[in-house]
Parts: sequence; C-alpha cells; structure tokens
Amino acid sequence: MEDEYTDREQSGIKHFALRKYLGPATRIIGSGWRGFTYVDCCAGPWESQSADFSDTSFGIAVAILKEAEQSLRDRGRNAKFKALLIEEKSSSYKLLAEFARSATNDRVSVEARNWDFREHTDEIRRFVANPKSFGFTFIDPTGWTLAEIAGLEPLLRIEPGEVLINLMTSFIARFINNEATKLEEVLGPDYRDMRTLSHEEKEDEAVRRYCDLIKRQGRFPYVCALPVMKHDQDAIHFYLIFATRNLKGVEVFKEVEKRTERETEVVQANKQQRARPNLDLFTPDVLFKRQERYQRLSERSKVNARRALDALLDNKAIIDYEECWAEAMQFPAVYEQDLGDWLGAYERSGIIQVNGRAKPGEVLKRKSGHTITKVRP
Repeated sequence: MEDEYTDREQSGIKHFALRKYLGPATRIIGSGWRGFTYVDCCAGPWESQSADFSDTSFGIAVAILKEAEQSLRDRGRNAKFKALLIEEKSSSYKLLAEFARSATNDRVSVEARNWDFREHTDEIRRFVANPKSFGFTFIDPTGWTLAEIAGLEPLLRIEPGEVLINLMTSFIARFINNEATKLEEVLGPDYRDMRTLSHEEKEDEAVRRYCDLIKRQGRFPYVCALPVMKHDQDAIHFYLIFATRNLKGVEVFKEVEKRTERETEVVQANKQQRARPNLDLFTPDVLFKRQERYQRLSERSKVNARRALDALLDNKAIIDYEECWAEAMQFPAVYEQDLGDWLGAYERSGIIQVNGRAKPGEVLKRKSGHTITKVRP
C-alpha cells in the first residue's frame, strides 16, 4: 500500500474496497444503464497526503468514473457519468470545490456542495433521479451520528441504486453503556439490551441490527458487511455496510470482501516487518500472523450463517440454490465454499435432496436450476 497511508492503513483498506467495487460496478451498470451517478455525502478531504487527492474516496471515485466512461465509449456505448461531492466543513469544502472544477470535463461532470447532506436529501435525490441511470451513494462519517437511519431514509430509497456506509462499530461498542449516548437510530429502540454482551458481541450485534434497519428502511433485499481492522491493534475499527437490490451486486461485493481480506493480510504483514527489520530475510507473507479477532468473527459469523440457512430449509418445501446463496453471503467472512461445504454435508447425511443436477455430483451453482428439498422425517 502507498506511503500516504502510513499509520492510517484502515483508510487505505477502505479505499481499496471502494476501488475494487466501483471499478467493475461502473462497467457492469454503465453497459446496462445509460448513466452512473456517484454521491459522496461526507467527502472531506480528510488527512489526504496526495496533492491530486488520489488517496481520498472522491478522488478514487472520479478517476474510476472517467476510466469507465472511456472504456464504454471505446466499445461504442454512450453512458453519462457524474459525481456529487458533499462536505459540510467550509475549510475542507474549498479544497473539494477546487477539485470538482478541475476534474470536470465534457464527458464526466463533477459538482461540489457545501452542505450537511441530511438537510439536502431532496436535492441529492433530484441530482441522482433518472430511471435510466444508476445511483451509488457513499456515506463515510467520522462518527456514527451521520449514519443514523432517520437522516438517511430518502437516500436509501433511491432506485435504481446502491448504498455503501461506514459504520463505526468500535465507537458504538465503546459508548453504548453511556446513558448520554442515544443509539435508537442506529441500533433500534431496544439497543440497551446489548449492554450485557461482551465488547466483540456488541460489535457483531450492532452490525446485525444496523443491517436489518437498512434493509427495512431502504427496502433492500440484500445487505452485506465487510470488516476493516485497526492498523495498530488486533481489533475491528469499522464495517463497510453495502446495500443492493441485485444479486450481481452481492456477487461483486463478496469478491471485493475476499480480496480486501487478502489485502489486509499483506498490509499488516508489511507493518509487522517494518517493526522488526532484523527479520527482513522473510517475506511479509511468511511473517504475518492472522489477527485472532478476525478469526473469532469468522467462526461466529459462519455459525450464524448456517443457522440462517437451516431456517430457510425448515420454512420452505423447496428452495432455489440462489436463495440459499444470497442468505449466506450477507454474513461477513462467509463465502460460497462455506455454503457448498454445509450443503454437501447435509446431502451426504440425507438431510437434504438436491434437484436439477445435469449429472451426478455436479457442483451447485446459481442460474443452473438447482433446487434443494429438506428431507422430512
């Protein structure tokens, strides 16, 4: 990872994930729709170390929009790309406005606004609104108050569209026991029940509850969560919460999650190696010790995903493999291989019957007509 992310590696990981999702998303959506609109609600710039803002979310996004527009135009497609960059703090907004002016060209429009985005949701919706264009909204606050559902509902309901939100779970878990902290709009009205949980359980439950709120208020069938580790501790700093109405979005985001997991390992390994220069005979991959916090999250998440899968199988006489896949993939650190292992074990034990295979032993896949029936005693 670039030197500009030194001691803020978690921002680098966040930008890595944003880049890896927006790249394919703009090309996929741009070839199926007539346009793509990116909205950055808390643009900053914050802690940028690059003169061209290439280490900021908005700098990355605008560069990707331009690349996607050029790629599609080379293929004979005329798609309109535009970006709305929003910042409330006046001093940061001046830099943002200068960037927007310099970044705009005759093919990609970039506009900046000095707003508290929660007070201008109608204007944001009008900027995005186009039934033939796709909207992507990124909300990256420095705390949790700007992630409160009450202020987000109009943006969550933009259709067609997707949303990516930075949820600061480490802050939430730290302050949830403080009576002065109000978290109803992030965790629901009964959030005080979480106070008896351990710190890690509070983080996990906060993610689950917030994802449920996003689903309900935005009418999203699919909401995924990607953990981002702290750069200097074996702890999770925040989650990227991704909401989509399309299974293709889930597929691309899960691939991003897998690649981000690997990138995190490389970043942490490099950091460990810099801290122990006498071990420079070894590559970072050899030196790296996977964070125990992530391992514990992975184990608990797999248990919860399997429970959700069991509930699906119990509640339906016959179920499409796609539905099983979509349910499981919404849990962090759960991948299709895990789902395949669970279903394979169930089939060998006679718990389920798989239908629609073209030949015996065919691997279960989406869009292949595979269905599953639970064998009733």
